[in-house]
Amino acid sequence: MPLRQIIFTGFILWTLMMSATGQGTTSADTLVTIKGQLKNMVTGQPVPNAHIVNSNLGIGTTSDSLGFFSIYMNRNDSLRITVIGYHETYFLLPGFWPSNHYENVIFIREKTYLIEAVSIHGLGSYQQFKQKVLNADPPDPPAEENIRYLERIITEEAVKYDKVRVGFNFSIKSKEERSQAKLDIMLEELRKKQIIEEKFNEKIIGELTGLTGARLADFMDYCNLSEEFILNSSEYAILETVKQIFKEYIQFIK
Repeated sequence: MPLRQIIFTGFILWTLMMSATGQGTTSADTLVTIKGQLKNMVTGQPVPNAHIVNSNLGIGTTSDSLGFFSIYMNRNDSLRITVIGYHETYFLLPGFWPSNHYENVIFIREKTYLIEAVSIHGLGSYQQFKQKVLNADPPDPPAEENIRYLERIITEEAVKYDKVRVGFNFSIKSKEERSQAKLDIMLEELRKKQIIEEKFNEKIIGELTGLTGARLADFMDYCNLSEEFILNSSEYAILETVKQIFKEYIQFIK
């Protein structure tokens, strides 16, 4: 074989060997595979959902629920690690790393947020609470609530009647007018009962006589005061009358 052909053949073989080993070129084999696990520096708990970015290569990934991730980097690259609640962290390969594989735990430091202290009051400040009390409407007495309730019920029953007036000229009241008249009578009776209850009740008579329970109820029946007398008399006159009746009652039960 001529010397020139031997030299040419040897050059071709050397070129192929250099390409196969990657010497003198930059290939994927120069990248380092990073397999890490992110953990809290203090508690040692895994840190999930962190972003790991290699800006030089333009790639990125996120850590899983146990903090594990995998990414590529050149030996001189840095990885930027960010996650809510933690300080931003940068990872570099230690010194001259000879291997194309790196696997280890990476600890990151939790961030502390300083906020101003606040006071929570369900009713606001004392002045606000005081103003709410002053502006509040006092509850109605039970008797007035009962009256309004009965008025509403009676009114609802009254309007159920046919509201069409009869078409005659002579004086015949419609169902609506008759219902309204019944309503007025019922309200008047209710008003009278309320007045009687306010002037003559177990609390007042009990405090006056000292009676309680069944004996008090028996005495109130014994009084037998008429509705007209209670409606038209003052509270003082009613109490004086009850005193006189009580004296008779004491003699009666002896």
